[in-house]
Order: sequence, then C-alpha cells, then structure tokens
Amino acid sequence: MPQPPRQLVLICGGRGTRLRAESAATLPKSMTEIAGEAIVHRLIRQFEPLHSAGPGPIVIVAQGDELTPRLVREQLGSRAVIVEQARPDGVANAILLAAPHLLGQALVFLGDVVLEGTFSQPLPSGSAVCLWDEAPEEATHENFGVTLKNGMVTELVEKPAEPSGLQCGIGVYALERACIEKFFDAPINPVKGEREITEALRYVMHHGFPLDAFHFSGAYININRLADRSLAEEALKALSGRKKQVSG
Repeated sequence: MPQPPRQLVLICGGRGTRLRAESAATLPKSMTEIAGEAIVHRLIRQFEPLHSAGPGPIVIVAQGDELTPRLVREQLGSRAVIVEQARPDGVANAILLAAPHLLGQALVFLGDVVLEGTFSQPLPSGSAVCLWDEAPEEATHENFGVTLKNGMVTELVEKPAEPSGLQCGIGVYALERACIEKFFDAPINPVKGEREITEALRYVMHHGFPLDAFHFSGAYININRLADRSLAEEALKALSGRKKQVSG
C-alpha cells in the first residue's frame, strides 16, 4: 500500500519565559541554542528527509515572532509554510492551525524537543503517538504516560503522578488531517483556557480515531528550564563520544 504524503509540522509557539534567567532578551523557545544550533534548525535538519509532500514543512510560530520565521526561511527558502498562532492557547490548537495546509499525514514535532536517535520503521501511515523506549520513570512523569493493548493506545495520562507500568510518550506525533480536525471538539482546560494535546488525543481516541504507536530509541530531552540545556548538551556530547569510539 502506498504511503500518504507526509508533512513535517513544527510547533514553535513557545515563548521560553523559563529560559530567560540568563538574559533579558525575548527569545522564542524554539530558537534556544543547543550545542550552537537553534532547536528549530536542528529539527528541520534532522527530520526534513521524512517530509514527502509537495508543499514544504509547516512551522507554527507565536504572533510577533520574527526570529523563527527568518531562520526557517533561510533554511528552507520559499518552501516554508509559516503560520502565526494569535495567542498561546494550547498545543492542540496550534496543530489545528496546520490542518488547512495539509495534503496528507502530519509528522508533528514540538519545537522544544531535542532528539538524537532513530524511529521504528516503517513510520505509521495513520495517527499515532511516539514512545521513548529507554525513558526513565521520571521522564514519563515529565511527559505523558501511555498504555497499549495489541500495539494500540488504550489510555494516555498527562504527567502521571505514578508512572510505573506506563510507557513514556514524547512530543512527536503522526496525525491524519481528519484526526487533527476532530481536535475542534476536544475539551478546553477550564483553568488554563487552552486545548491541551494529551487531552485532545484522548478525546479523538474515544471518538472514532484509534491511535497506533511508534517508537524512538536514543536521547530525548524536553527543553523547559535552563538546566535542560546543559542536560541536552551533555547527552549529545556523550553520544558523539560513543559514536567516535565505535567508528574508531
């Protein structure tokens, strides 16, 4: 069966307020440099080869962010599809902004994740969440927990207090356009006023869109705090050292 067109979608609307202790400058989270390279630049460099649709990768940015679009256009040229999110109202709503520009499946990356490793192959042709095989329990607590039955998702738990027995879901998703459009009906967090991605996925899963799972093996770090930058750079340095030992 032929694979549907796959479009890279990067959610880069985070404003990085918890990363600014070292500087008063306003810097979007996706522009945070890890080992001398902005996260968004790194994600495009790594995963653009997975993009197979005619239109270019779709990048969702915060309104007023001029830095991220400039870097993306320098990297991708006129192929880049830049969409502004008027206000921070949740990852699910940010993904919804990509829907009108999709011709096939969206391969979604949150713009604050650093990955160095490999995905299970072949990538799913339907809607699926990505699971990190080597995740420690504390990583599951920081991300979201997943239970599976016969390879299909049966439950998702945002930042589980008790992660034992759960697999770690990370900020990478494969989503069909119809599944994304169903996010419109998903509930909004009454406290935050945001449509959150884990709850939106739970909703669609129970309303006609079963979720598959695919796997990531390697290093994964979500960049939320200043300390995460150092952790990511140390992890990348360690992986680079191991690769040199193997090749040597």
